[in-house]
Amino acid sequence: MEVLPTDNTKLKEIIRKLCATKIRNPLTMERVKTWLKQFKSQEEQTLALLIIKNLIFRNSAQIESSLRQALKEAALHFEPPKKSEAGYSWKDILSNKKPLRSNKHFFFAPPIIIEGTTPPGKSGELIARSLHSNFGIEKSYQTYCSSRKLPEDEYLLIVDDGSFSGSQISEALVKCGDLMRNHERGGVVLAIAHEEALKRLAKDFPNVKVFYGELLTAKDNFEKVCELWAKNKVWPYDDIDPYKLYLSILARADMSDAGMGGLMVVYEHGIPDNTLPLLWKRSANWEPLFER
Repeated sequence: MEVLPTDNTKLKEIIRKLCATKIRNPLTMERVKTWLKQFKSQEEQTLALLIIKNLIFRNSAQIESSLRQALKEAALHFEPPKKSEAGYSWKDILSNKKPLRSNKHFFFAPPIIIEGTTPPGKSGELIARSLHSNFGIEKSYQTYCSSRKLPEDEYLLIVDDGSFSGSQISEALVKCGDLMRNHERGGVVLAIAHEEALKRLAKDFPNVKVFYGELLTAKDNFEKVCELWAKNKVWPYDDIDPYKLYLSILARADMSDAGMGGLMVVYEHGIPDNTLPLLWKRSANWEPLFER
């Protein structure tokens, strides 16, 4: 099926409007144009434009809203209100401003800081500031090590903007020994979670409750998205598989080892490493659209 150049022109116009209205800030049309030059054929250009148009883009306000929902669920789970209790405030509960009936207190941390590792990065700092400014929670970074156990009077909540495979959080918790094992006083709070992350954490740490504001599923994986584009004729080339085309571009960019799947998740403040590498990874043959 032949596709007229005007189809790509229409996609570019949609993306231009998204950039002009700051809906995808900090993405600019200038950066888009530079990135697009690396896609050689009309089919590759169409694929690139569809990726940009269909990004799962979340700005800071959206992340905050999802985090709010997850934090509220955590408060209700660990310190639920009594039936006769008036004036229950989940924010006061989480910020330890209100005495807790359990005589415990909440401690918050970014995805675990382990003894001997560097402090949390940009994402961790942003989450810490959000917890403080929007929910009244003090910054509470602490170094954990394999010998530390969670005190009986403490709830520990690991807070992050998202987890998509669960591997980073799980591997960090494993290094922390018994910190999150054999008790039910620990939780992971995520603005966005993928079902694969939930499965991984449930398998490795069955006693750790995960709270999230937004859930992604297998249908959000790029390979499944490509299948849907082809099925619904969003992808207009009957004789070319969009996902195989994507893999061929990865190979040309020397990124064949970057993973066969991927998501199209982008934050206003950065980009997760589970996102399509063509969007953020740099090589001798490739310049990314987003900086990490």
